[in-house]
Amino acid sequence: MGTERFKNLIPNLHFAENDEEELAEEIGPARRPTIPSLRQRNSQINMLEQMTHTEEQGKLNELRQRKATSKNSVRLAKGKNGQQKGGPIEEPFGDSLMVLEFSESASTEAIQWIMEKIGGRRVDGGLELIVRKEPLSRESQTIIFHISATHMKLLEFADEMGFMKRTKTGIIRNFNVACLDEFFYDENMTLEDILTPGDRQIIVKHALDSIKAADDEHHIPGTKIILYHGQSIVQAAQSAELIANLYSLHDKRKLKELRHRWIKPTRVQPIDEIRDYFGESVGMYFSFLGFYTYALVVPTVLGFLQLGLSEETETVPFFCVFYVVWMKVFLELWKRKSSSHAYRWGTITMTNLDEPRAGYYGKLARDPITGKWTPHYPKWKTYVQMYCVTAPIILLCMAIAGFVTIFQFYVEAYLAELFGPDAYILYLPSVVNAIYIAVSTLAYDRLATFLTDKENHRTQSQYERHRVNKLIVLEFVNNFLCLFYIAFILQDMKMLKTQLMMQLIVLQFLQNVFENLYPYMKKKVGLKLVRLFVKSNYEKLKEAHEVYDEMGLRTLDADDPRVIQNRKEAILEEYNTYDDYLELYIQFGYVVLFSSVAPLTAFWAILNNVIEIRLDAYKLCSFFKRPFARRTKNIGAWQLAFETLAVISILTNCGILYLSPQMRELGANLSREAYTLSFLTIEHILLGLTWFIYKAIPDTPHWVRVALAKAEHESRQALKREVRNKHSLIDGVSF
Repeated sequence: MGTERFKNLIPNLHFAENDEEELAEEIGPARRPTIPSLRQRNSQINMLEQMTHTEEQGKLNELRQRKATSKNSVRLAKGKNGQQKGGPIEEPFGDSLMVLEFSESASTEAIQWIMEKIGGRRVDGGLELIVRKEPLSRESQTIIFHISATHMKLLEFADEMGFMKRTKTGIIRNFNVACLDEFFYDENMTLEDILTPGDRQIIVKHALDSIKAADDEHHIPGTKIILYHGQSIVQAAQSAELIANLYSLHDKRKLKELRHRWIKPTRVQPIDEIRDYFGESVGMYFSFLGFYTYALVVPTVLGFLQLGLSEETETVPFFCVFYVVWMKVFLELWKRKSSSHAYRWGTITMTNLDEPRAGYYGKLARDPITGKWTPHYPKWKTYVQMYCVTAPIILLCMAIAGFVTIFQFYVEAYLAELFGPDAYILYLPSVVNAIYIAVSTLAYDRLATFLTDKENHRTQSQYERHRVNKLIVLEFVNNFLCLFYIAFILQDMKMLKTQLMMQLIVLQFLQNVFENLYPYMKKKVGLKLVRLFVKSNYEKLKEAHEVYDEMGLRTLDADDPRVIQNRKEAILEEYNTYDDYLELYIQFGYVVLFSSVAPLTAFWAILNNVIEIRLDAYKLCSFFKRPFARRTKNIGAWQLAFETLAVISILTNCGILYLSPQMRELGANLSREAYTLSFLTIEHILLGLTWFIYKAIPDTPHWVRVALAKAEHESRQALKREVRNKHSLIDGVSF
């Protein structure tokens, strides 16, 4: 067990005899499918081709019928045989991949128009997804639809989106639905195994967002929501709150299997299974949390060693240097691990599409590249908002945090005069300050979101980066300004140690209580409160449902398990990784900035993380809605946040080393200028050491680079074969 954990702590240090062996160790050996499995899959593919042929025949019949009908007839009306037009004909409704809930004020005309888009034909700008509406009950407040899709439709979307999947040869390359059998790399695989539950969720969400407004569609019917050519209709409806909720239901069977493996403390986290169900973003977070927790073992062991050697600060110089080296090695090794994940999960070549995000607004103008009408917002207005509005507000928050910090020390001094320097009441200001930090963290999160919304960044990646940057600045000042004041103004290392441990323990305790208690209470009490205080709209919705029946939108059975499940999950809290990353960012700051004078900081951090991994697993599988899966190849802007802390820690650790009594005794024979210059030299040596570590440890493992090169070679060879086949065909026709 210890050997396995050590391998997890320092990954990729095992060098296989050759690249083939190392590649097989990471992604598993390539397997040849058996003859029975090939026959089974061939029958599945033939069946899918027949389904596609039947679907095309249904579309042809619809075109013939529409010649005799008016342009305003309902496109999704039922035919004589009860088949639904405009999409897959009478397909069985499988898993509920997405739940769409409209607002109470949504008009019937607007709902009908959007649902026609979702179930309509691709040639008409629709998706051909399968739609079912929830039956009415006396507790209904809004119109709710469940959305599903056939396996073939999901695979077609996966092909269009550029998903990367493993092939028979063991290489990860772009998925191609025309070469479907190449992606059955295991003899036990079936058609349903190609896409993970997270993949299916990502595909349906992307498909909904890809319903674009046509050139002649300038607004959503029945509303005042303005559309521009090429705008995502669903995103526009969400921004205008026409669509109140869009979320996925849990797959109870798969979730139960995952929870059984995940929450047990004695088991290693099933990262790949987490990724398969929740998507790459959540999988990457829990992998980072586990990797960081294992990495904390080293400073924890040395912290106990320091504590045993001396109660004073004789060992501070060694630990100042050690933490600088440790954190840089940890961050560089994590880059390698995240690259390994990204390759195996098929996201390593992913790029952010330069498309406007959902909340982006501006004056419509033609895009100089695509020629489409898109919103354009002057960049100078964004800069004015950032530097003339956001920056002053951030500075004001910093000033408030500084005032609270200084006021805390005045209160402590006053209490010391009243009760003496050793009274326990002197801990009260530190506890109150820690509680203030925990509460203000919630306020800062909302403030950062509000300010970033006002800046109106064009792409989602820009939006997330600027939002994270604000959180970093606000939380850095909020959590660490007090420690900087004690270390470099008061220069009291004993007080620094006390304050550091107090903030770390109290903050982590409060965060764990809030993170787990609030979702639990919302699940247990929320449904009862909804039934008591929310007014039913049954009579109002009854007439609308009759209209949807005429459209041909079928209704789920009243006793359908998905209806009951949706009523329970609709009121659950939504999960995102922002808060968890922020918590780790703050904890990492406590560990690397000042823990050279508090040896047990890493121990309390690792104890918190070991408990939090299992608590997060339990709450995510029990008390939260299923989060939207997001594809990612790393931890994004948080990587820069952690690296920034690493650079700042060099300054703080050198400062603590400069102020330590032992170093002052050693430098007693030096002048003040020479003493200061020597520490500036040490600081630059440490900065150079971090640069050397950065260069010495490649971000991408060698086996990943080899695999990517093989995939590129296979793609070139496939292209050459395709060109040769075309030339052969042309020559044959000419002959």
